[in-house]
Amino acid sequence: MTKRLTEFARHTALLTLGSALCVLAVKGILLPQGFLSRSLTGAALIVHYAYPAMPVGTAYLLMNIPVFCLGWRFVGKRFALYSLWGMVIYSGMLYAMTFRIEIADKMLSAVVAGALSGAGVAIVLRSYGSTGGAEILSVILRKLFLIPLGMGSMILNAAILAVAVVLFPLEAVLYTLVYVALSSRITDAVFHGLTKRQAAIIISDRWEEIARELTTDHRIGITQIDGWGGYQGTGKTILYSVINRRNMSLLKRVVLDKDPSAFVAIMTAEDVTGVEVGNQPHW
Repeated sequence: MTKRLTEFARHTALLTLGSALCVLAVKGILLPQGFLSRSLTGAALIVHYAYPAMPVGTAYLLMNIPVFCLGWRFVGKRFALYSLWGMVIYSGMLYAMTFRIEIADKMLSAVVAGALSGAGVAIVLRSYGSTGGAEILSVILRKLFLIPLGMGSMILNAAILAVAVVLFPLEAVLYTLVYVALSSRITDAVFHGLTKRQAAIIISDRWEEIARELTTDHRIGITQIDGWGGYQGTGKTILYSVINRRNMSLLKRVVLDKDPSAFVAIMTAEDVTGVEVGNQPHW
């Protein structure tokens, strides 16, 4: 029971922090500047402008019903329930927050709002849920088609903005496009950057000593791959490892201490699936 309460508190904290950043972007910058919103909030605004008798809140709720059903079906029960909890937190903050960020320049406003919102969405999606709306659809696109979260969000928001061009001033739509594009990029960067991994390829004649020290002394996983030198035509054993970025300097030091002439190639591994070193999401 204690473990479950701790887990619930941790993921609630992620939902709360991420929601706070998103709400700060919406209430503190977007609305005062007259920009449009992203996700299903923007779609709800479009419905409201087309049918004034339909309140924005009601339209948003009705849109989320089929979205939550899709989340339940394609992602899972836990994700849908935590997303419902996240939507309650987000809605409450949206209602309560009255803070405004005074930025005179509209382009700078779009950039700051995009950074805040993108970071907020990424933090929320490191939890077991989301805040509803397009975030659920982005998760579904990632699970079904391996589309990055930020790119999925960009596709959905681009469709919403395409409709908004007809109903809103072009200038507001263009500034909103800047906000959405930056937000999507920040979401991908922060989402993967929170648990950054790097991959190393090591080629050395002293590969046995290197592998032994890395695995035995430092508990770094190593995979041995049989290779063949293209120039000399001799057999080579290649060591391959994916580790936390903070351990990469240790790996390089061990390799170069054993063999100063070793070949070491370091590559970025943004999206890694694995029990020990994976940064795959929890949902």
